[in-house]
Amino acid sequence: MDKEYVIKHFSDVIMDVTVELGRKLCTIGELLSWEQGTIIKLNKTSGEVVDMLVNNKPLAIGEIMVLDEKFAFRLSDIQTKAALTEMKKDRLYE
Repeated sequence: MDKEYVIKHFSDVIMDVTVELGRKLCTIGELLSWEQGTIIKLNKTSGEVVDMLVNNKPLAIGEIMVLDEKFAFRLSDIQTKAALTEMKKDRLYE
């Protein structure tokens, strides 16, 4: 399928795009102890690249920035098929 075909036939399909700042595994006990003001440490550091997910599957990486007083995402690289296959093997995204 070429790009023009995809644009012509699928351009109106709605996809859920999410930019993920980080993740954390926690117990139910930890979750229940959270209250307003609790700081939750994620697995990413400040300035580290973040993941862009499409329909909850990784597609690209990039950085968070502020544009017109709103958060924005600068896409820096689209994941290769090999990288996506590794993520699937590692059960990072299911």
